[in-house]
Amino acid sequence: MKHMTQMTLVFFSLLIPGGLLEAHPNGPEPLAAYDFHREAIKEGLLKPRFGPALTLGADPMPDVAGRAGLRFHALIQPHLAKLPVAEVKKILPVREFTIAAWCSVDVPKKYGAVFSSIEDNGGYEKGFALGYDESRFTVSLSTTGADDGDGFLTILRASKPWKMGQLHQVVATYDGARLTLYMDGEVVGASDVQSGQIVMPDEPRFVVGGYLDKDENFPHEGRLVNLRIYDSCAEAQWVTHDLKHGEEWRQQTVDAPPPVEPMILVQPYLQWVTQTEATIRWETNFPCIGEVSWGESEKTGSVAIEAEPGMYHEIKLTDLEPEMLYYYKTLSRAGGPEVEPASVGSILETPVSTLQTANKQGTPFGFVVLSDTQRQPKVAGALAAAAWELRPNFVVIAGDLVDAGNSKKQWTDEFFASLKPLIERVPFYPVLGNHEQDARFYYDYMSLPDPKYYYTFTYGNTQFFMLDTNRDVRPGTEQYLWLEKALAASKARWKICVHHQPPFSSDDDYGNDWKRPIRRATLGDTKAQPLIALYDRYQVDIVWCGHVHSYERTWLIRDGKPVEKNGTLYMITGGGGGPLERPGPYRPGFQRHVKTDHHFCYVTVHGGELEIQAYDLGGWLFDATKLQKSIEKEK
Repeated sequence: MKHMTQMTLVFFSLLIPGGLLEAHPNGPEPLAAYDFHREAIKEGLLKPRFGPALTLGADPMPDVAGRAGLRFHALIQPHLAKLPVAEVKKILPVREFTIAAWCSVDVPKKYGAVFSSIEDNGGYEKGFALGYDESRFTVSLSTTGADDGDGFLTILRASKPWKMGQLHQVVATYDGARLTLYMDGEVVGASDVQSGQIVMPDEPRFVVGGYLDKDENFPHEGRLVNLRIYDSCAEAQWVTHDLKHGEEWRQQTVDAPPPVEPMILVQPYLQWVTQTEATIRWETNFPCIGEVSWGESEKTGSVAIEAEPGMYHEIKLTDLEPEMLYYYKTLSRAGGPEVEPASVGSILETPVSTLQTANKQGTPFGFVVLSDTQRQPKVAGALAAAAWELRPNFVVIAGDLVDAGNSKKQWTDEFFASLKPLIERVPFYPVLGNHEQDARFYYDYMSLPDPKYYYTFTYGNTQFFMLDTNRDVRPGTEQYLWLEKALAASKARWKICVHHQPPFSSDDDYGNDWKRPIRRATLGDTKAQPLIALYDRYQVDIVWCGHVHSYERTWLIRDGKPVEKNGTLYMITGGGGGPLERPGPYRPGFQRHVKTDHHFCYVTVHGGELEIQAYDLGGWLFDATKLQKSIEKEK
């Protein structure tokens, strides 16, 4: 449709209180239009001015005299137009849009939304949304012009923050070539990355007041006054006119913060510690500007402060000394984003903990390997406590950190809570397992190099290559090409690859395929097996995996067969907490040691000597092996 250029005041009134809603020759009707007030609600449904009725996620909070709109708090789900997929597709815009709303935000969220019809699951990125994060409004869009095969989302973030509890006008427009975001009449973001027709999910939803897709559910908490969706792109003058007509809403008194007992949801933990830097993270249930007090003694003293308020907190300490012990604690000041770091108020302060920067080149080091910490936090906690007693420099986790990656409580109450004695003092480096479901929480909680589902890091003379074998890793794929290039360029003495699914396994986790004629058994994960060729070609020393909830160590393997030297050791360390699994009755030639028990591995590296020790839940050493590599052999 043509842009909304020469519109009369009749059309402008579509978005103002009590405005006319009949069609007008100079302006289109909205595809959907909602005014949020008590009279529009009947039997849990919000009656529209245009478009489908909404099933409310919950009743609004009690009205306050003189306040426009309806305020929602502690919803279980957003407000939904419960329609067949075919009907939803008919309502949504195809190539252009204007989404306009008056709203406030009470609870900042990493992924909040006023309207969404979106799917963002791994590489599958389709749809659009008008939303917000912990401090800024956002608009997300996927189009044919930027499609990489399964959709590609641009998330345009406002250049200035909103004020919590304040009613704001927020408008997003798209004209088929340019995406623009407005806040209170001002352009706060624009992007030309997307172009062409909107790429919608196969099964789109119509969601008001929340961000909802297959594995994320973030209902909006705050005030909604109105929402309008058009299938044409408004000009800036239209946005300005709408702002003037809503001036009384803009002047409305700021809502007091909703009642919440301030608390720390995730205690401080460490990520990405180098010789000179350390990243400290934690999470609160209220937005604030986080602080870290740190130093070389328990008195700490130095202070690092976040630039913006949030609930997911991340502070990087810099200019540190290698192999140095530092003390730190976090401070979270209750009262909202407006609370300045130096002000007096309610402060949540964590106990003093410690971190050690990475060793100098040539200094021996030790690390722990865990996997599949899911479902039994008491088991994972006991293993973490035992691992900390060995004082490792860091932890590697080979996937399935939780049992359901889209369950926030499993992250906050199980994974982080159980591993606290270990990960508050040493950094952990994870890979994705199948149970993470590639859900957004993994990406929210991890400070890792982009794209986070694969990356590499080096510690001392050892380089780690972290992969996601839930994705396709066959020759020619993104990760295969990256790994091939990274291994070819590596100068590390020891090379260790980590991914979730094991290329070699005698366990019955693969459809009990040993029950078929054994010559047809896969004896490992077929998705991960294409990587074996790279491991052979570039002489990878160890491949560490989980997925199977037991322990298995192979002989050195080359060309798929055991060798006495110059091969790769394959390890399964999947006993971090998940229910145990037993191996099949067949012993393949690659198997050297197998055990069904909860466990972890402790690894020490000193020059050309690498030693692996495996400890069970009772603290008993049940397996050990040593690899040796001389400089001459490496050359």
